[in-house]
Amino acid sequence: MKASSNENDIVLDAYCGCGTTIAVAQKLNRRWVGIDITYQSISVVLKRLEDSFGQHALQSTSLDGIPKDMASATALAHKKDDRVRKEFEKWAVLTYSNNRATINQRKGADRGIDGTAYFMVTKTDNDKIIFQVKSGNVGEKDIRDLRGTMEQERAPLGIFITLQEPTAAMIKAAHIAGSYRHALMGRDYDRIEIVTIKDMIEKRKRLEMPLSIDVLKSSEREKQLSQPALKFNEPLPEIPIPRVTMKKALLADPKAREQRRREQVKKSKTGA
Repeated sequence: MKASSNENDIVLDAYCGCGTTIAVAQKLNRRWVGIDITYQSISVVLKRLEDSFGQHALQSTSLDGIPKDMASATALAHKKDDRVRKEFEKWAVLTYSNNRATINQRKGADRGIDGTAYFMVTKTDNDKIIFQVKSGNVGEKDIRDLRGTMEQERAPLGIFITLQEPTAAMIKAAHIAGSYRHALMGRDYDRIEIVTIKDMIEKRKRLEMPLSIDVLKSSEREKQLSQPALKFNEPLPEIPIPRVTMKKALLADPKAREQRRREQVKKSKTGA
């Protein structure tokens, strides 16, 4: 990239995948355009930019082709092609989790799990959050089904994301599921949280619980900050380098040793 472009030039990656080209362009002060067919790849790129360059990189990034209002979200959710419709589920899960959840890649029956995320409960143990996304009609049965899936998966928390507004019976069923006490955070969370796409778009509602990946990276950053910084202007300590004379080098060669032995024998005979 250094050889073929200058600062402020535009770099295009039409299949940006995990975002290596994008990250290098950002680091080298190039403007860039990244394209990919799935939001999951876009999510990876956004997460990579945030981890490498901070929130400022995300704030200066413009996203096209994803839902930005209810009309575009509804259009994506109601696509006839099932592969495209799955992109709605991926977008919903990853957007609500700030690109930190994992998408369920299983084809066919997904057991009612569209995504998962993990949060730290102790310094050594994690627990699971299950995400389920619905774009059609929803009712109380969906909440009961999610609760059953949570029990099967031993997940204490579930997030139900819906395009339609929840019914009063759904809200009541979620409330009956009770709350979860997070000891590390010192607060209670609803065991089942109902989130609407409208709230995600218009109120920018996002998952508030810090996930395990955030805790680990925060700890790693603190560890790096606590380490003494390298001082590049100080001279490096001198390291003694063993000196090898030509004589020692020759004696290390078997042929050279034999030649020297013959010369010594010949010299001793001449001296005698």
